[in-house]
Amino acid sequence: MLQKDQIDSYLTRAHETIESAHKELLDVKLIQQNDPTEYPFIMNQIMELDDEISEVLTSASPQQRDQLEDVQHQLRETKTVMIRGI
Repeated sequence: MLQKDQIDSYLTRAHETIESAHKELLDVKLIQQNDPTEYPFIMNQIMELDDEISEVLTSASPQQRDQLEDVQHQLRETKTVMIRGI
């Protein structure tokens, strides 16, 4: 079973990345330009976190799994929105 601080660390990184992605999408919409450095960097972070969550889920307790599955859903939704550019 994973330690609480390991789960908290993962969840914090995931939420910060999702927040950064939403901010970047808003910025892109406002200025109608895609910053060539931030957008791909954030997308890469989302994809890394999405890959990492599979490993984390295998060692999680049922309660931790609920939290992780929620953030996994948020990551995947954010990735879809970023790919579509909506």
